[in-house]
Amino acid sequence: MRMRILSGLLATAFLAGCTGEGDTVVQSATVAADTPNSFLTYPNTQAALGAGTYQIVVGTDVGGAGAGQAYTLTLVRDDGSEETITGTWPAGLSGPTATAAGNATHALEMASAGGITIRMSSGVDGYLFLVRNGVVVASATDGGAGGAPEIALASTPISSAEYATAYYAAVDPENERTTLAEWKERNGFNRTDADVSITHVVFRDALDLGYGRDMYVLRERSGGVTQRIAFVVNNYIVQLQPGSSSNYGPLNVDAAISQDKRFFRGTNAIEFSPANEDDPANPNGSMKITKFFTYDKNGNRLTSADLDGRGVKHMPGMCWACHGGQTMPLDENGNFQAQALRSAKYNILGAGDFEYSLQDGWHRTDLEPKIRTINSYVRESYLDMQARPNANDDRGQGKWAADYGLELVTGRYGNDFVNGTYDDDFVPDGWKQVNNPGAGVDTETLFKRVVGPHCTACHSLQGRQAAGPDSAGNLGIAINFSSFEKFYAYRSRIADYVYKRGIMPLGLRNWEDFWEDPDGAPSILAAALGDTSLFSGGKVIQPGLPVARPGADRMLPSPAQLDGSASYFAQTYQWEIIYPIAHAATLTNANTARPTLTAPDGEYVLRLTVTNSKGSSDTTVTYTVDNSMASPSTLTFVNDIVPMFNAKGCLACHASGGYAGIPVYWDENDVVDSNGIRLYQRVMERVDLRDPENSRLLRRPTSLTHGGGLLIDVTDPGDRVLYNTLVNWIREGAVCGTGTSYGCAE
Repeated sequence: MRMRILSGLLATAFLAGCTGEGDTVVQSATVAADTPNSFLTYPNTQAALGAGTYQIVVGTDVGGAGAGQAYTLTLVRDDGSEETITGTWPAGLSGPTATAAGNATHALEMASAGGITIRMSSGVDGYLFLVRNGVVVASATDGGAGGAPEIALASTPISSAEYATAYYAAVDPENERTTLAEWKERNGFNRTDADVSITHVVFRDALDLGYGRDMYVLRERSGGVTQRIAFVVNNYIVQLQPGSSSNYGPLNVDAAISQDKRFFRGTNAIEFSPANEDDPANPNGSMKITKFFTYDKNGNRLTSADLDGRGVKHMPGMCWACHGGQTMPLDENGNFQAQALRSAKYNILGAGDFEYSLQDGWHRTDLEPKIRTINSYVRESYLDMQARPNANDDRGQGKWAADYGLELVTGRYGNDFVNGTYDDDFVPDGWKQVNNPGAGVDTETLFKRVVGPHCTACHSLQGRQAAGPDSAGNLGIAINFSSFEKFYAYRSRIADYVYKRGIMPLGLRNWEDFWEDPDGAPSILAAALGDTSLFSGGKVIQPGLPVARPGADRMLPSPAQLDGSASYFAQTYQWEIIYPIAHAATLTNANTARPTLTAPDGEYVLRLTVTNSKGSSDTTVTYTVDNSMASPSTLTFVNDIVPMFNAKGCLACHASGGYAGIPVYWDENDVVDSNGIRLYQRVMERVDLRDPENSRLLRRPTSLTHGGGLLIDVTDPGDRVLYNTLVNWIREGAVCGTGTSYGCAE
């Protein structure tokens, strides 16, 4: 049992000693570069630009007033640093296109993947183009007479103020929920009729955000049918030390019980309600979707917040990280995608993972019946989602496989939502030892000690109903971890995310609890994964050590751009050629993340060593230099990647008339698909420019967890060439090419 309880008397004494409005201000912790700090964010943050060299092309009207005039460019990078560039257009030569003769050109070096804002200031009409390898990747041609075009590319297109604004516009198109009071009114919290019932509980979510949660849950029924389920959660935190995990302790639950406004942080509000109740044109029709809202302590709606003391993050990603939401970039019109809107779900309330007060009326035994009622509502929402349009309906695209979520919430209560008590020791069928006779590990202990408390809440909300043509093995939805077999199918990625990158568990409180006893859950998990590299001297290795990651072995012409910027926790870099011993190759900038290899034809083994304050690590990568091959800089989506998709049959299954219910449609023949997304944008949703080999575009077809089976076998020489092409394309910025048929820049 994971409950932690603090005496109500002791809590009252501590609370009485904390005064002042400043006590409720949570300050972000400053953590060392070798400390994991990527919580409530997705592993693939969808960087706008890849690392490398770009050109900023500055144009003005042909023969117009711009001839001979000056302009100023201001470049703002992700870290807030600014660079100013000044220039003058040649007389009578520039023009409003990227290739116009005489346009001014300035180099832009992106040392790592991310975003940038480029603003132009001039007294005449101006045009901006961002070009890579001769291809326009972004443009701003609407500067107008003020001469102020701007290219604004967010560091991550799925976590920004623009993204949050688009989300609220989708779930609240009439702006009826801009304050908490409006949200409550819209969801019926002021009603007293028999169709509405409200359940109230207070606890501390010890494995989520650590707050004291003053929670009210409403269910509205009409004609025996549930119309909406709405949660409003008032959060309390007693701050003892700025940025410290001690802020997320037992005092918070008693602050929530007493509703002490000194420690009130703000409110999370979630509703499961019809998608189109405010907007009949909503593409999700009348199906109910789960909508998230965050409000400050004054009841004003927020687009971003610092929920865990580790930095500001934006809506809805900071909520969806634990609620099964599938973040996708906005469509080409700046709208939130319909498929993404219907992806988020309610979490089951894990009664055994909460912290309760010893104050009378607030013990676990007091709250168990109410938590059971709330979980019965969660179950209703799952059943509603399961009954949505089938996979042959457009709204069934990427439909969540709800079976495992239903097994968990129903099994915990023995299918008795009237008198059942939450079973802390429940083990799902897929994890029972009798069903895993050849596992070689104690699967039930693994579930109870590791997967149940640390993984299941989030992963059970993942997994698509359409597993793919070879779904007999059912590994297409292995990501939901509904069995040991599915969990084990992800063993290499689990080892990477948990022990090397340190990003799982995805919530900071859960992560801290997981690592509180390294000899406990971390050692049990590492042993179950069967990866001896996760141990040193008999002890499990904790994340924070540098991990060298030079990318996949690949074939390149000389000069070849190398890249180790995806290494974990690296503060210094050192490259060296270790084979052949006698060679004519040279390395330029060998002590940086991105050196250049100049070499004659041949095979070269290089070692990359990275260090930080905790130590060092090294690994090797093999580059085959072939100077007869075309430069990777010539690769484009139009000319090289689409033909590859056709050759491997990707576009046959991933078409609206292909395999029903898959999460993404890649219709080559449709300029714009039914959701307003072009083919190139769809593909880029599955590309990780910060860590190319981590791209779902590469991971899925090269793994048995791909619903369509092992489509690219990297051990096959022919398939290895295809994989090599994909890697090189992504590493060269994954440019689209020319033309607009697939969604390339004008």
